[in-house]
Amino acid sequence: MKSMSIWNPFASLIVKGFKLYETRTWAAPKSLIGQRIGIASTKCIQPGQRAHFDDPEFQRFYERLGLPDKLTDMPNGYMLGSAILEGVELMTPEFMAEVSDEEQAYGWWQEGFYAWRMTDPVEFEKPVQVKGAQGIWNWSAPDGIEAKGRQAPHPSQSADLRWGVRPA
Repeated sequence: MKSMSIWNPFASLIVKGFKLYETRTWAAPKSLIGQRIGIASTKCIQPGQRAHFDDPEFQRFYERLGLPDKLTDMPNGYMLGSAILEGVELMTPEFMAEVSDEEQAYGWWQEGFYAWRMTDPVEFEKPVQVKGAQGIWNWSAPDGIEAKGRQAPHPSQSADLRWGVRPA
């Protein structure tokens, strides 16, 4: 399975269905569009990751989700689940104006970056320890791991907010 490593808490937010877009400085390869890809959390916690996690705007949304309140309490260095890479959007002022404040708090939104739309998240019942890599990499799932996954519950908020769209 093609996979990508993502800093926590962002990787966890994707597989749990709370984060729709993974933000990147590069566009996804066209061959991955429409494909299910593995979502792994990075093992090391970086200063920028910690600063984003501690940001009050991020915490305003994150704290009500019932997830760990420390990065060190999260499953770091694990394949957490998978999602379908539905599409990629170039971040323009017009596109970003349509994205909810919550979704923007869950990533790095900057004009010229890319928003990878992740749908149909599946969270593995038990994360699998992995040695990740930068970019897109191959992961061979242990037998039966996909069958043990569960559809991620979606947050109890309006569908528009859940899918990262600002209400009209």
